[in-house]
Amino acid sequence: MKKTKAIAALIGALCFTLPYFAHAQDALDFGSADFGSDVSDDFGGASQGAKSAGLSVGGEAKIDFRYYVDSRNSDGDNKSFSDWDTYIKPKGKIELAYEGSKTEADVKFAFNKDVIADYPFDIIDEMTLRAYLGNFVLEGGKMKVVWGKGDKLHVLDNFNANDYTDFIIPDYIDRRIAEPMVRLVWNAPKDVGIVNSLRVEGVYAPFMTADRYGSGMWQPAEMSELKAKVTVAAAGVIGATFPGGIITPTITVDHMKMLSHANSLAGNNFYPNLYRLKYGQAGVRATATLGTWDVGLSYYTGRSKKASVNAAKLRSYVETYLKTGNAAEGDKFIDYDRLHVFGAEGAKTFGGFNFRAEAAYTMTNDFAGSDAAIRNHSIGWVFGFDKDLPLSNLNVNVQTIGTCVLNDGGVRDNGRYDVDYNANGIYTNDKIVVNISDSWNHEKIKPELSVIWGIEREDLIVMPQITWNVADSFDIIASGLFIHAFDADKSEFPAFRHNSFVQLGMKYRF
Repeated sequence: MKKTKAIAALIGALCFTLPYFAHAQDALDFGSADFGSDVSDDFGGASQGAKSAGLSVGGEAKIDFRYYVDSRNSDGDNKSFSDWDTYIKPKGKIELAYEGSKTEADVKFAFNKDVIADYPFDIIDEMTLRAYLGNFVLEGGKMKVVWGKGDKLHVLDNFNANDYTDFIIPDYIDRRIAEPMVRLVWNAPKDVGIVNSLRVEGVYAPFMTADRYGSGMWQPAEMSELKAKVTVAAAGVIGATFPGGIITPTITVDHMKMLSHANSLAGNNFYPNLYRLKYGQAGVRATATLGTWDVGLSYYTGRSKKASVNAAKLRSYVETYLKTGNAAEGDKFIDYDRLHVFGAEGAKTFGGFNFRAEAAYTMTNDFAGSDAAIRNHSIGWVFGFDKDLPLSNLNVNVQTIGTCVLNDGGVRDNGRYDVDYNANGIYTNDKIVVNISDSWNHEKIKPELSVIWGIEREDLIVMPQITWNVADSFDIIASGLFIHAFDADKSEFPAFRHNSFVQLGMKYRF
């Protein structure tokens, strides 16, 4: 029993990182509200003029009551109404902002149980210091920088990782994890020919944060599979080391030492140390208006926020650590691929439609597509539009997002040990996202419906929501999520197919 517990402790740290969640990023980039607003920076932008100094304070308090209507018992049958799994989460935000004549400072604090207990660094959700220097704007702090012209769907937004501990329920910008970085923006002093509002920005971050994933109900199937593999490897190492069992006091001591090392490995020891310059990020982006088109070009170099697993090194790492209690960084079987992302983006209004698009070519160090431990080159895209309809205040937003893994022949040759491997041979991932929103009674009542359809994976996600402003700053929000996998073997979210819920929340803004 002690051996089993120690081996299980080996894989405890995997509860907060997903090294093998190969294709989920695309699907999880969708917010649940307010598709009509663009969270990305406006194209162009003018220099800040003189203004009066002032300090402002704001924030919000919110509590959500969630009920999982598809809760299952140990036999796999639906639970009765009285036995539904419940989720209650209070949270709050405080925002401080100071504006000087040529300077600004913004600080946003976020409070909830998970942040306080597991990620205290993120109590400061964002902190930005800004100086206006003629045609230049200099920013530094713990920031969220959004690149791309998609509406809360992006293939060019690479600086910040995503927090998926509550799946895709929070809004896009709330899922982004702020990163210490510096940004310098140059706004062209005048237009030249058809080139208007030219803007060039450079961003540098000295390290990175990896994507976060949930445990329990929101633990991806790929995580469970990897945990099982690590457990098997640990059991194999211990069994091979003591084939005859514990028969002498000396062997007993060695056995207990190995079990102690197994317990210590339950920390973050098999993850690379991301607080090193090799995990730094940098990029440059130029945007402008050409006639009636908003266009942009960008380049990013950094690391993937999704971990890659080197299956060939897993057992050797476990063996080394169990025997010595330590292992070098180069011996670890988890890493984050170096990326070079070349991007283009554009937007145009035509006939009452607001069109937007992004395209990305992602290059890794696996140029031949034959290295099983490194993801292949890929291309990604976003295309869509939104339109206000002449009925009530109705807005319809339709977008598609997709990726395609290149050189998939190498993946097929490597088989299941390749980080890009898909058991169904599917190396494209396309989704259609539709959002319909309206407002009634002088915008006191705001209904909204978001639908996500995974074309190749046959996943359906439906997220209805209605917000009732009962007083000036007090809202009651009824929402829900329905998730269905038409083919569990193809599904991107097989572990989540019974996680449908209804939710009631209250929010106060101040």
